[in-house]
Amino acid sequence: MKTFTTQSGVPCILLNHGKRVILAPRIKYIEGDGNYSNIKVEGGESLISSFTLRLFSDGLSTNTNFFSPRKGLLLNLNFLEEIQLKSGTLYARLRTGEVLPLSRRKGKSLIEYISDNKLKIQIREVA
Repeated sequence: MKTFTTQSGVPCILLNHGKRVILAPRIKYIEGDGNYSNIKVEGGESLISSFTLRLFSDGLSTNTNFFSPRKGLLLNLNFLEEIQLKSGTLYARLRTGEVLPLSRRKGKSLIEYISDNKLKIQIREVA
């Protein structure tokens, strides 16, 4: 897996020895699964990579809008619609309707990051 930036400035990842190019803004989130990673892409596409989540995290978190709100998850904040607090547990709800659980510590860090960077992401309590 390699990362690069297109001539127009869009970050991308290369998979399958350069045969598959995925634009980082199209990635909703990446979940780690042992030595594999499940990449969820806009439009419902799901890819499995033999690269660990650590490699994706190192390559994407520096120049893109990715954040790790819990162990095993790398989330593209461009797809994040709101943070929900339900019965003391934090969840991330994406624009696509998916709801992902967050850890307490990293979830609070995500809320701080949203506040510090003045992102337009709603944070609300759900019954």
